[in-house]
Amino acid sequence: MEKNYTKIPNEILEALAKTKLSNYEFRYIWVLLRKTYGWNKLSDYISPSQFVKETGIKKYHIWRTEKRLIWRKIVTKRGNKLSLNTNYGEWKELPKGAIVTKEGIRITNSGKKVTNGGGHKEYLPNNTKQRKDDLLSFKELAEAYKRGDRSKKPFFRGNPMRWLKYQNRWEVFENGQWLEFAGSEKEIEWR
Repeated sequence: MEKNYTKIPNEILEALAKTKLSNYEFRYIWVLLRKTYGWNKLSDYISPSQFVKETGIKKYHIWRTEKRLIWRKIVTKRGNKLSLNTNYGEWKELPKGAIVTKEGIRITNSGKKVTNGGGHKEYLPNNTKQRKDDLLSFKELAEAYKRGDRSKKPFFRGNPMRWLKYQNRWEVFENGQWLEFAGSEKEIEWR
């Protein structure tokens, strides 16, 4: 093992691996993890100039990326302190056509997967196709998920869920571990 390293919990790495992030979001999160977990802290004040120095991203893009990650509830900010939100069930996808402005998140009518701020374009990860999933019943959503359709994700009380195909059962991620779900499929929230 190298003498300098950052100890990051596996559950954080697994949650990030399942999350669609833009290039800037990904780089921002790595600096956040280095400046917090790398110093055995859960949160810390990290100036925009530190993000600029570590990522090479311009300051106004750092600001926009931070605002987007806070809106997605991946990053939290209390006062001047930043931290990674470890309640992964709260994390959300950026809607199709979303643009970060000084006033907040704005959705365009065009639905393009690109933000345009000051002449610089940053391509966002592909969103799943817009469908009429909201009109589907709980049972239809559960059956679609079991068949491999991941356009909607299951949650129970804000905690992520998964379907174990070969064991024919649902599991929910609570208190840092996967537990067998004992509830009804009608209790599952789809996002």
